[in-house]
Amino acid sequence: MLRKLGYSLIVAAVLMLGVGVVNAVFVSTAMATEAEEKKCDKCGDLPSKPAKDCKCACHAPKK
Repeated sequence: MLRKLGYSLIVAAVLMLGVGVVNAVFVSTAMATEAEEKKCDKCGDLPSKPAKDCKCACHAPKK
C-alpha cells in the first residue's frame, strides 16, 4: 500500500512538473511575440496597447 502511495506521488509530481514546463514555454512565447511588435515613431506606444489619451493615427479605431 505504501508503495502505491509513493508511485502516485511520483506520478503527480511528474505531471505538475510537465504543466510547469509547458506554462513556461507559453509565457516565454507570449513575451517574445510582444517584444517583436514595433513602437510608434510619433508617440512611442505599441499599436496594440496605446495610451488612453493618444490621438496618433496608428491607434485610430478601424472603420
